[in-house]
Amino acid sequence: MVASRPIYEFGPFRLDPSERRLTHSGEPVSIAPKCFDLLVVLVENGGHLLEKEELLARLWPDQFVEESNLSFQVSSLRKILGEGLNGEHYIETVPKKGFRFVATIDDNRGPETDPMPERHDVALSTVRPDDASQVSPAPTENVIADSASHAHRTRSIVIVSVLVIGTLAVAYALWSRRPKVAPAHPIRTIAVLPFKPISADSRNESLEMDLTATLIGRLSQIKQFVVPQLSAVRQYADIHQDAIKAGRELGADAVLEGSIQKDGNHIGVTVRLINVQTGATIWGDKFGQDASNILKLKDSIAERVVQELSISNLTGEEREQLIKHYIDPGAYEAYHDGSYIFNKDSREIFENRRKGLKLYESAIEKDPKFALAYVGIAEFYLNGAPLLTNLSPMERIPKAREAILKALELDNTLAEAHNALAELKYQYDFDWSGAEEQFEQAISLNPNLAYIRLAHGWYLMCVGNFEEADAEFEKAQQLDSHSLGITRTRGMLLLYERQYDKAIKHYLRMREVEPDSHRTNMYMSMAYQGKGMYAEAVEEFLEHGRIIGFLNPKETLGLREAFQTSGWQGYLRQRLVVANEKPKGTPTISPVLRAGIYAQLGDKDSAFEWLEKGIEDHDPAMSTLKIEPAYDNLRADPRFINILQRVNLL
Repeated sequence: MVASRPIYEFGPFRLDPSERRLTHSGEPVSIAPKCFDLLVVLVENGGHLLEKEELLARLWPDQFVEESNLSFQVSSLRKILGEGLNGEHYIETVPKKGFRFVATIDDNRGPETDPMPERHDVALSTVRPDDASQVSPAPTENVIADSASHAHRTRSIVIVSVLVIGTLAVAYALWSRRPKVAPAHPIRTIAVLPFKPISADSRNESLEMDLTATLIGRLSQIKQFVVPQLSAVRQYADIHQDAIKAGRELGADAVLEGSIQKDGNHIGVTVRLINVQTGATIWGDKFGQDASNILKLKDSIAERVVQELSISNLTGEEREQLIKHYIDPGAYEAYHDGSYIFNKDSREIFENRRKGLKLYESAIEKDPKFALAYVGIAEFYLNGAPLLTNLSPMERIPKAREAILKALELDNTLAEAHNALAELKYQYDFDWSGAEEQFEQAISLNPNLAYIRLAHGWYLMCVGNFEEADAEFEKAQQLDSHSLGITRTRGMLLLYERQYDKAIKHYLRMREVEPDSHRTNMYMSMAYQGKGMYAEAVEEFLEHGRIIGFLNPKETLGLREAFQTSGWQGYLRQRLVVANEKPKGTPTISPVLRAGIYAQLGDKDSAFEWLEKGIEDHDPAMSTLKIEPAYDNLRADPRFINILQRVNLL
């Protein structure tokens, strides 16, 4: 006997692992191979928690992959099962642990097969050779009669069988020739693939990616859609990329692909919206526009996509965002270039952000009503800290606040502006409840912006809600599965939870992906410090300073010698010396970070003196006071409790 094969049924789905088939109400479901493997593992362990590391090992044996790949596959699987982005009907997320398949599963067995059917001839099956004498021989005429009857029955069975088989064959032939009707499958996820040139020698990557990024941004405004971010689709920019294959790998229900041809001052674009499951073209059209009015071209494409998908229940805010027209094309181009440079992760981070600021300011000069450009300026002053400008926080905060309020005055439906206001409220005003209200409004306006989910997760982490923070980081990762920035931040959560071994493992894996990232050096230094591995912590910090130009060779040598001669305490004292000797206007460390160094040196009075300075200056580093390990030896001191109360963290 061959063992029966398990076939699982849950809801309208039927899963046959041995045949690698998933059906929904009897219709086949298109599912990528890795996504299918994940479903099988989850279903076979239904009701049981599968930790992330176990799933990574089972799905990618003997391979290094980022945890974001697992998040992406889970997100894709949820969409296939019809859960939407936040659905928990089939797959439950256990924060910081893993996933559990929670639906009721019927474990059926497929048809059993028997290569050697049992024989039912009585003489052969029941009579042993030594018992033959016990069987009375039948009369000869009865045997002949029985044989004739048996032959007649056999012929009848053969004739009937032939007729039945023939009828079934005809029926199957008719059935197989019936018109194919694509199963109803709602479009929930749209992947906008990078636009391509008509020919490789006419490539304009800046224009292609600009058009792609704009359409992603516009469609992301619609809550009915999940739209993979640019970092997730950028890898599909090859001119020969198979759109259907890309869509399946991205877990999309539909892909929007297009080609661009620029002839002098005219831009022609051909666009197709394709159903990934069936391969059918949902809609296709051609657009043409003068190069000086490319924004109108983008608007037209975005509006037509929504029309073709018959989305009639858009909210007023969604419709306004979708058809929003920017007045000056030059302003938008300057803003787009500024955003690209500002967020570029490279060794020239300080210079890039200054260039980004100038481009944002240029956008406003061209169009004073361009709200997004004001948000860009606000982000510079909010996140620049002393590393990007010689302005103190008290000088920078009014500039950030003015830009945010102007953006909201121009467009109160801009999620990015509400997010910036939330950051200002908790990092500078210490208004945590006001910040939460602004985050909620930003997410309500656009729940599909990964960086806002990430910012909200950071806020939750600062107040000590680690599980809720991890859930937001998970959502951010699902929205932008290829973002290394999100992956780095999830490692920070491990640091603040004091899970140093896991943090070290996390960042060692990240180093394989981006070996020259200065941020990885910084976070590794913190993790090694937490473990008491001070030599490793020092070297990671020095490499971080070298990469971004924060430390010159003389300063690096002095810090290394201080550690070698006086250990960790000597190294910390030398860091203060280096900070004090920095010329004005060059990168240095904030009051709160100085307080952390004094705290580690055991000089509590100096630590509290600098914390007071942090409150006075509205140092944004105060936001991590509740969770930062550097202040652990101050926590029992009444002065520390008083400071937490004054910044509304208690």
